[in-house]
Amino acid sequence: MIVVIGSLRLQGSGDDADVAGLTASIASAAAADGALVEVITRLGDDPAGDTVALALTRRHVGHVAVLRDPARPTAVVSPDADDGDPGVPQPGGEPAGDDGPRLEAADANLALRYLPQISVVVPVHLTDDVLAEAVDAASWAETALVVVVRPGAGVPDGLPPRAVTLEVEDIEESAAGDAIGRYAAALDRGDAAREAYDALLASVRA
Repeated sequence: MIVVIGSLRLQGSGDDADVAGLTASIASAAAADGALVEVITRLGDDPAGDTVALALTRRHVGHVAVLRDPARPTAVVSPDADDGDPGVPQPGGEPAGDDGPRLEAADANLALRYLPQISVVVPVHLTDDVLAEAVDAASWAETALVVVVRPGAGVPDGLPPRAVTLEVEDIEESAAGDAIGRYAAALDRGDAAREAYDALLASVRA
């Protein structure tokens, strides 16, 4: 099982509404490649959060570890937001990014211990305390660890020697996110780590 940890947001409305962001891109690509995928995040306890959960289901991405927050609404962006733009607020929603519900370290700890047979952990743009929980879980579960950070952030402290760190911006449609998802799926099915990484680099550079 691949576990992707990060923020999600809703893009669009009505029949065109869908889950958006780098976390969604990675999880969806891994699931499309045949992997069992679960997402750890927080969504608002609101209709936008319900729509995000349904969108994950359509993409065959599990959400049993998604927490619902009654205090903060799900982040919503308009479908015409520019790549890299934090988004335009819509009625009932907040700008995307850090303005949605915030995942806490204790939430991540509980969810990671709840999910069985984890093979790959993919933390995406996490705060230091939440990332520490992901790193700890990857250590005791002896899983692959693929850490996604923002451009210029560098390698976080305290990562195990075989962890892979990738600098990727959070944009709505991410070819890099798709490549990372396929990379995680390759690790999950037992492909050679070096070959999987070389394939990741080749797809990003293409």
